[in-house]
Amino acid sequence: MGRTFIASLGFDQSTIVRLIGERGLSDGDSLWIITSSIPHPRAESALQSIREFVSKINPKVKVEVLRLDEKNLIENVAALARLIEESENPIVDASGGPRMIALSLFLAACFSGVTVVYMTTETTGERIEIPVPVIPRRALSSRQAEVLALLPARVSELARELKLSKPTVSRILRSLVSKGLARRRPDRVFEPTLTGAILKRLHTIRAGSSPGPGTRTGGP
Repeated sequence: MGRTFIASLGFDQSTIVRLIGERGLSDGDSLWIITSSIPHPRAESALQSIREFVSKINPKVKVEVLRLDEKNLIENVAALARLIEESENPIVDASGGPRMIALSLFLAACFSGVTVVYMTTETTGERIEIPVPVIPRRALSSRQAEVLALLPARVSELARELKLSKPTVSRILRSLVSKGLARRRPDRVFEPTLTGAILKRLHTIRAGSSPGPGTRTGGP
């Protein structure tokens, strides 16, 4: 079985080159580079260096590039979580790249069941394994997911939309609040928390809509 390396990239390719050098590349492996959608000559030079290095190690390994808008945290986390979930034996490294890209990749690992993320310390250059807190997204019932998908909204609006009683809707909302997925604003509108918003987007993606922002390119 192959492995999927998923790594964030900025101006310095050394952490990714080192990761590949340590793990090696087999015919069934693939490499995903996660970087900013805003082009920069140094980033493009780093990407080209990685392509050349991979070609020398194993020309059969495909290099894919996913370019993300750094400002779209929720969309990026959801898109990356799906990428990790759909990858074969994912190995995630969030050492490089813009901070928001690396953060998105780490959070995506939390939502996708990966147990560790690799990072390289800036002081010593040591590669370390960071245990990942797993967010139990599948603990939601279908009704809870349905309500979450409709937020922000008031109890009366949800009851009308879902054809449920207000006490039933209130009970579902309390469960979402207790799980840290929703909060009640002073104006009595319930809205998703960051965790809830990401789960909401993931649910939408899994239902068959577009995977979110980002530009994908490939090549050997």
